[in-house]
Amino acid sequence: MLLPFKSLLVFEAVTRNKSFTKAAEELNVTQSAISHQIRNLEDYFNTKLLDRSGVGIALTEEGEILYKDLSASMALLRRGVGSLKANLALTPIGISVRSHFALKWLSSRLRAADFSYDFRFFHSNDSADFSNADVHVSIEWLHVAEVPVNARLIVSGNLTPACHPSLLEGIDDPADPKLLQRFALLHEADVTSWQEWLQLAGVDGLSPLRNEYYSDTNVRQQAAIEKQGFALVCPELIADDVAEGKLVCPFQQSLDSYSYYLIVPDDRLNIAKVRDFVHWLSHVM
Repeated sequence: MLLPFKSLLVFEAVTRNKSFTKAAEELNVTQSAISHQIRNLEDYFNTKLLDRSGVGIALTEEGEILYKDLSASMALLRRGVGSLKANLALTPIGISVRSHFALKWLSSRLRAADFSYDFRFFHSNDSADFSNADVHVSIEWLHVAEVPVNARLIVSGNLTPACHPSLLEGIDDPADPKLLQRFALLHEADVTSWQEWLQLAGVDGLSPLRNEYYSDTNVRQQAAIEKQGFALVCPELIADDVAEGKLVCPFQQSLDSYSYYLIVPDDRLNIAKVRDFVHWLSHVM
């Protein structure tokens, strides 16, 4: 016959608290439920464990025997649970995220939020590997056609060209996309995004001064700040650079195809601080 663990838990709580009422409050059940579990345990051992004939609660001889080892076992169990909780509390939340998004949007907001727990960043342009237990959430740059159902939009992509303000000095119409033929276009791995934007702006046959390619978004944007040419950017991610006069977005057209999304597996949401982080992120956007 299986041990009646629920009844043992109740018996330990009643004996330790010396009260049915306090045990019921601790276990969040009714006093009648407590009495029922004690009867179950006494039926299981076929002996009385508690003497309720006098004032208060007293253990019978058999009850003393049971409680001695049960008390030690429960104390050990509570210590183990406490150690696990402490370990989980100290474990940083692992965030898989592009370095550009972490640098330009996420890091400053995390510092301002002043969380009581730590974070570990895994910088990658690829989708998160959630087989790694240290990765709890992922912020990914996804095309609208490939967004999974459990993804939450954080920042819209709406790409538009940006450059150092000095490049526009002396230009009669700085909002005319045709001016791009005078400058270098700063690309990532390929020209796809720029081709789509030029088509959107009605200048898809435009030939720039030259094309430059950067595998790192941060380096590409820094090249734009250093007056090397025009880079496609997310306006929300360069707000500080615009405010400081390092970049300007002169055109009205914005290409909306990719955006930043939060992805959290269901099992990670079982962790309280992950839920807290997701709640915070959904309100800071």
